Amino acid sequence: MSNLSISLPDPLAKASQDAARRLGISRTQFIRDAIAHELEHLQSEMEIEAMVSSIKAMKNSKDYLEESESITEHLNADLPEEKDWWNPTSS
Repeated sequence: MSNLSISLPDPLAKASQDAARRLGISRTQFIRDAIAHELEHLQSEMEIEAMVSSIKAMKNSKDYLEESESITEHLNADLPEEKDWWNPTSS
């Protein structure tokens, strides 16, 4: 584990101490949890941005749009007529 020394503005130092006390944890633990929370939030935001970028790229890709249209057409096609294979009494 690494040790860090940080300086906080007095109002932030007091607010973090008060919040930690209300939660029944040390200010150090509160700050650790806050950093972990922000890192998770940042990772989530970056993943969302990457997905949006990918979707925009697909939207602008002629090849993707053609392939997507082909797949959609095949999915919407009628199924061939079949006997009632799920009903053993029909033949």
